[in-house]
Amino acid sequence: MDMRFPASVLLLARATVLAAVMLAAWPRPGVAEDAPPTLAQLILSAQRDNKDLAAARRGIEVSDARLVQAGLLPNPRLNVSGASDFAFRGDGAYAVAMGISQDVSISGRIARQQDVGRVDVALTRAEVLDAERRLAGDVAADVYRILIADRRRENIDAAIEFDRRLARTTRIRYQAAEVSQLDVNVAALDLQRLLLDRARLQAQREALAIQLNLRLGRAPASVVDLSAIPLAVAPLPVSVDAPTALRGRPDFAVAALQVDRADAEVALARARRWDDWSIGVGVQQDRQVVDGAPHQRNDRALKVSVTVPLPLARRSRAEIATALAGVGERRARRDALQMEIESEIAAARAATAGPHAVITGYQKDVLPVAKSNATLAARGYAQGLVPLIDVAQAQRQLSDLQNAYLGSLDDYLQSVVRLHVAVGDYPLLDRTQDADQATQEAMP
Repeated sequence: MDMRFPASVLLLARATVLAAVMLAAWPRPGVAEDAPPTLAQLILSAQRDNKDLAAARRGIEVSDARLVQAGLLPNPRLNVSGASDFAFRGDGAYAVAMGISQDVSISGRIARQQDVGRVDVALTRAEVLDAERRLAGDVAADVYRILIADRRRENIDAAIEFDRRLARTTRIRYQAAEVSQLDVNVAALDLQRLLLDRARLQAQREALAIQLNLRLGRAPASVVDLSAIPLAVAPLPVSVDAPTALRGRPDFAVAALQVDRADAEVALARARRWDDWSIGVGVQQDRQVVDGAPHQRNDRALKVSVTVPLPLARRSRAEIATALAGVGERRARRDALQMEIESEIAAARAATAGPHAVITGYQKDVLPVAKSNATLAARGYAQGLVPLIDVAQAQRQLSDLQNAYLGSLDDYLQSVVRLHVAVGDYPLLDRTQDADQATQEAMP
């Protein structure tokens, strides 16, 4: 059978396949391929992929399992006993009993254990939220430090290029006997200083990148594109008052839940004043032998037993006293944390006020003048009008001003990060609802 197709059909099929491939590869409008992540996206990526956070979230499953375990009764016990006179008279007398006993709480101990377990679940979730909050601040701080390092490296690269041109000019003038060997050595040594500074800065930058990759849950050699994150004056939180911070801080929710757990432990200690009663049910069969009497039949009976432990040792008094002392301690820790949060917000807000005025006017007023001085000094030196020491001084002044600006900008950005973390909204992610939910879940 001839299975050959006409040439027109084959051509049409090839054209269809080629069009489908081109359509699939054609970039869709509005969809960016491998777009650089923003700061918020990096933080969300860290909160999703960070290994320590993943381990902390496993703790929620452990707390849930412990809550289930807290509501279970102890395992029942199988009781078997027997007696026989075969080792003595051997008349055939015996007694056999079998039963099942169960410990039962009569003071609400299991319910109080469940209260403690529910608080533990809420505590674990609040601790995970607090770890996410701290991780967000760490990622933002590392990102800004890397951006500052990149800007410093750009400034050093520009200074190296400037010094190389100056060194070439110095050698040309030295060959023309216009300058001495001292000027050549000064230019060469200043260039070597910049190269050493660049190598040191590159090592610091690589260490910061490895640390950021660790927080992001990536391999140490991974490359993180930070081009979408501007190195500029970051916005301050919308609200920086203490009540807002207390609602958004998971660690304050943890402190409040610790107080709730202490109250639950007091109730549990009081419920343990009475130990569990043991209730058993079973059957017994025996046969007695009476001298001179006919053969006795087996007797069967239903057994019911109740075991009541007596609280004579009064051990519960010490447990209750310890639990009550824990309530006072955890309330004091909560109050101390509240004052710490207020102080943290005030300190971060004060730290953002100082550098802000300096860095806003630097780009407009200071940097153009410093660059102009360095350029004029280099031109004057090339024309033999300015000594080399003035050129080096102008360039050093430009480098010092750039470093001072970047240092002030770094301090400002780190203070902004600390302020956002202190308020609990960084990076503009609302954790207030999660913290309130964790607190409500702890309520018995």
